[in-house]
Amino acid sequence: MQSHRFILQAFDPEYGHPAFEMMFVVDRLEELRALLGTAAEEDPELAMVYTLDAGDLDAINRHFGLAFDPDGRITRLAKWIHNREPPYLVHTGFELVLMIEGRKLFARMADSYPPHQHYDEDLFDRYVALGILHKEVQLEPFAEPVRYRDGRILEGLRTVYYTLKGQEWRIPAWKLVSEASRKSGWNDHFERLEGMLFGYKEWQNDWWLSDIRRRNIRWGTLSLYLAVNEDELTSIDDAGCRAFPLRSRPLRLLAASWERAEDEALRGLLEEDRAAAVVRFSVKAGRFLRELASEHQATLHTLAGERVKDLNRLIVDEIEVVMRRDGAA
Repeated sequence: MQSHRFILQAFDPEYGHPAFEMMFVVDRLEELRALLGTAAEEDPELAMVYTLDAGDLDAINRHFGLAFDPDGRITRLAKWIHNREPPYLVHTGFELVLMIEGRKLFARMADSYPPHQHYDEDLFDRYVALGILHKEVQLEPFAEPVRYRDGRILEGLRTVYYTLKGQEWRIPAWKLVSEASRKSGWNDHFERLEGMLFGYKEWQNDWWLSDIRRRNIRWGTLSLYLAVNEDELTSIDDAGCRAFPLRSRPLRLLAASWERAEDEALRGLLEEDRAAAVVRFSVKAGRFLRELASEHQATLHTLAGERVKDLNRLIVDEIEVVMRRDGAA
């Protein structure tokens, strides 16, 4: 049985970063999912960050034998991810305090709008008003609003840029990097430039890029997992492991960008009727998220069977079997 590491975090009210935290191990994801209730129904791997109320935290403490006390602070639950492995502090989640200390020189927060506010923007704005930080906001409307079944309507992408005073040049520098990458695709050189603009040290950028190469990550792609039956496996092989056959039933796609999907989530895909194996393949991330994804932040996407042709056009590498019903890979 595969164990899963999670983190309970108590957040500093002044700077919005974790003030202290506790790691714990979960053997069965379904036990934690049950405690989180309906909020976790569309998150099979519990990859999202959950803000806990006192009742949620008490239930988790009792069930897993913990004694986490946030002392009145906001508490969040997050899964252990790769960003915790580098031998230095990754800026994510600590942006404001690192900027105030002068250790981070540039930050950007991007999300869809409405709302016209990113998480913790009010905390950043206090230091903008004090003249410590410089702020710029960029709006990029979508060609057409995105409408979701729950009634939400998203009109575009809102990016907020922050720098220390005197470091404002980093914003147009980043925009040049971003524009160039749209022409040629993101690569190691752009990744290093971004790290330099953020304020990471040279050895930290070296470690980060070396780790990306070690894990064989391909820029601009998204890994997807799909359950298939024996006939479909044969058709995939006949197509040189480059395309899926037409099908009438919907496709349930599990997405993973930098982290490999966990075995428990893959076994969940195998529960589909007649499923014989789970395959993994990579697609062009930008086009998939714009054209086929259920939601940008979702880990589970559902496509109508007739959209197989659209999906095949986005595949950038061979389709490989990662799990079989008999347990063999």
